Amino acid sequence: LRVLKGHTNSIRGFGFFPDGRCLATGSWDRSVIIWDVNSGEVEKKLTGHTGRIRSVVMAPDGSVFASGSDDGTLRIWDGTSGNQIGEPIAMYPGNNRKASWLAVSFSPDSRRVAATRRGRVWIWDVQTKALVTGPLQTSGAVSESYTTCFSPDGSRIAADAGGRTIRVWDLISEKVIFDLKGHSSSHITWTAFTPDGRELLSASFDRIICRWELMGFWNLKTGNQKSRFLQHQAAVVCIALSPDGTLLATGDHEGTVYIWD
Repeated sequence: LRVLKGHTNSIRGFGFFPDGRCLATGSWDRSVIIWDVNSGEVEKKLTGHTGRIRSVVMAPDGSVFASGSDDGTLRIWDGTSGNQIGEPIAMYPGNNRKASWLAVSFSPDSRRVAATRRGRVWIWDVQTKALVTGPLQTSGAVSESYTTCFSPDGSRIAADAGGRTIRVWDLISEKVIFDLKGHSSSHITWTAFTPDGRELLSASFDRIICRWELMGFWNLKTGNQKSRFLQHQAAVVCIALSPDGTLLATGDHEGTVYIWD
């Protein structure tokens, strides 16, 4: 329907506004652009990041969106005006060390935002920007974690833990409840809980989508792999579930999208 041209480098994140009229995209050119989807025109160009933008994520209620960057900051933007809200969240406040925020996700109630860096997961209050959870430590075998997601009830969070493992934490106790092992590549690119929170889906550079059952098993540290989807011929980089959990869309590096029942 539309080709949107305005960035000068690779695009690494995007999110639709609640009304579907606008789209926010983040790029390695250090900018976030808000587009009018119908006209294809740039509504606003947001600057402030001094490093490549790695992720842009819209909060579920559309009130805010977040961008993570190589400059070591996580910035929160107003979902209506596009203006930055307050000061950015800095990984190393008060000094010049840089660290990328690679994977960013919001809690279902839009009140918390999580980000990953070098095998750790941090969670902040969106309004106060106070750290409320973490850092949660992965196995230590990962230098860059590309995915994190909250469970539908906000009580758990999953992230790439390195060593071909996805780790799931309970956010009340901050304890590990699952280490999910099944991928043959250490690059886990995407994770998503099903709407009922009983299963987790994951995608990887190994071209496989794994489906994990997280409930009703005594061996809580390993979970149970219910099925594997093997159709892709290239690295799987993104997945999305339909709101009712009945359909799964997966996309790979060669531009192929599959729809699964």
